[in-house]
Amino acid sequence: MAAMFLDCDQDRLARRVAAVTKGDLNSEQIKCLVDGDATVLKDVKPDVKPKLVALMDLDTAKRGELEKIVGSTVDFVAVSFLERAWVSAKAVARVVDGRRRPLGTGVMVSPRLFMTNNHVIADEQGAATASVQFDYQLGLDDIANQVTEFRLDPTSFFWTSAETELDCSLIAIGQRITGERPLSHFGWTALSSAGDKHAEGDHVTVIEHPDGDYKQIALRENRVRGRGKHEITLYYSADTLGGSSGSPVFNDDFVMVALHHAGGPRNDDLLENDQPVPEDCNEGIRVSAIVKELRKVLDRSTEAPRDLLAEALNPPKSATPLERAATIGAPAPFALSPAIGTASNDLVPTLVTADLHLPRVRITGGSESAALGVLGRQPADAPVALLVGSSATTVAGGPVMVRNDAPDENYADRGGYDPQFLTQPVPVPTLTKDLLGECAVPKGSRRSKASVLVAYSHFSLVVHAARRMPLFTIVNIDGDRLREINRKTGAVETAETWYVDPRLRAEDQLEQPFFDHQRPRLFDRGHMVRRLDPAWGSPTTAKLAADDTFHFTNCCPQIAAFNQHLWQRIENYARDNAGTEKRRITVITGPVFSDEDRLYRDAMRVPRAFWKIVARVSDADGALRATGFLADQNAALDKAYGDGLLEEFADLGKVALFQKSIAEIEKLTGLSFGALSEHDTMSVSLEAISPELDALEDADW
Repeated sequence: MAAMFLDCDQDRLARRVAAVTKGDLNSEQIKCLVDGDATVLKDVKPDVKPKLVALMDLDTAKRGELEKIVGSTVDFVAVSFLERAWVSAKAVARVVDGRRRPLGTGVMVSPRLFMTNNHVIADEQGAATASVQFDYQLGLDDIANQVTEFRLDPTSFFWTSAETELDCSLIAIGQRITGERPLSHFGWTALSSAGDKHAEGDHVTVIEHPDGDYKQIALRENRVRGRGKHEITLYYSADTLGGSSGSPVFNDDFVMVALHHAGGPRNDDLLENDQPVPEDCNEGIRVSAIVKELRKVLDRSTEAPRDLLAEALNPPKSATPLERAATIGAPAPFALSPAIGTASNDLVPTLVTADLHLPRVRITGGSESAALGVLGRQPADAPVALLVGSSATTVAGGPVMVRNDAPDENYADRGGYDPQFLTQPVPVPTLTKDLLGECAVPKGSRRSKASVLVAYSHFSLVVHAARRMPLFTIVNIDGDRLREINRKTGAVETAETWYVDPRLRAEDQLEQPFFDHQRPRLFDRGHMVRRLDPAWGSPTTAKLAADDTFHFTNCCPQIAAFNQHLWQRIENYARDNAGTEKRRITVITGPVFSDEDRLYRDAMRVPRAFWKIVARVSDADGALRATGFLADQNAALDKAYGDGLLEEFADLGKVALFQKSIAEIEKLTGLSFGALSEHDTMSVSLEAISPELDALEDADW
């Protein structure tokens, strides 16, 4: 391993590798790569290999099939890089004073707020006389584009940090004074404090107005050199000039990692490894440091400015996240004119979302040519779907995944659940000796706590052999990289095909005959790990993981209220509303087995209750938190089994939901969840008086 760019923070490097590979490597493979084992490259896609080689600075001899690379860096990227750059550059503008003299560069970071350096605009008086010019650049014909210029409006919002601190000013945009395009046309680059945006050796790209000239881009041969001692600065190689101050510094996914502010070291003399800052580099202020300070500002802001700042720190979510595919026939976020390459639809603002990746946009019909770029806000009812393979069709309301495909037969490639997925480890539940003796064992394996854990893509589970159902499932869910799989209820359910896992004996698993010919239909084949839960990462990985959930090892008989409504609401709430760091959660789910469970068709005992534990790391304090739930279908089952009342079994609301302590779930299941009980958000003392939850907001998160 070459030493120049080996990141001194191995955890950060591992997180960056995970982000670059988008879920295609498990934690053990990532560790091997970080340790310098280039053989792992065979398991990643061709377009990802150059990024990893650059990031890890692998020696030429270790590059294998990449040995033909000439020079010290890998300089080819996907062609979509250019389109990402084009979209991101729209939000970058030149800053000028009242006499139109250039002051520097800046970038939109929300629909209303513009960011630049403090040494470009130091106070409200300077902001009041300054303006920003978008499209100050040359077109394809080398003729200057028409400029659209806006005044700054410091009376609506102004915040700054001194040049010797964060060297950052955040200012509201005011009225348009020249040009024809609305502000929404130029979009914005979202701010992110995520810890996987960069690592030493990463390429960076600077979009700037050097010397106050037309907009330009410094790309390739620009690499992260290190981070400053005080966790504020970032150092990188790049070409900049006076006028570049305030330029956004992007990684290869065009996530903003720094705000450029100086050539050479200014605010730090030492890197975090106590080595001197190289003289031949540029210094930027890390976006994570800016976001950290702005969160403090938000807490003490008055109402009107607070709303504008809150929008920047929690940017509007696109109805069509960047990892999803736009529905066929839906309006493009903006259409590129084949002649001049400028946006023709000014009504929809574009959005560069920091923690997501670029979509594949397919538009058909008419003369519009869709840009492969960042999607703008769409109408709330705009249908979306992940269109993969031949499994998608188009119905009223948009494309729908109407069937799943057979699981990949190469089960040796399943990485399973990753205990290190969150920034705090969450181990697999442990079994008592008695429970271990009741678990299904893969063919040819000796019984052990390790062997009974069956691995799939992004999740694992243990099967209770006598009950032929999972004892528990445990899954990694990355909410920011979920692939949307939009399916309708009803007819779609009948098109699903479930599979027996060949690694286990068939008699240890449920099979389709248990669910066939129900009159009336009482039970769904209920996913313990929902179809969408593990469907994240690259499109291929997401599809394989979604298909894996259709093993009968992941199935319990549930009334439809579970399968179609209840579970997804809990997990969605945890990701979106419970202060979850990076929207990553770990979910453990299972049935409550009892000897009193009623037989169905003289062959299958139906659990009367199911439990779920949601573990995540708090975005506020970095602490691990776990919240437990118990869903009770006793009332529904009593009605279903009632004499002469089967025809009345149509009320999907007959499921009671309670918050339960982790300790109580341990008593009900015989499992041990280790340290999770120490991080329970519910006090055990409240267990006896906990009422049925009317809404998830009533739970103690």
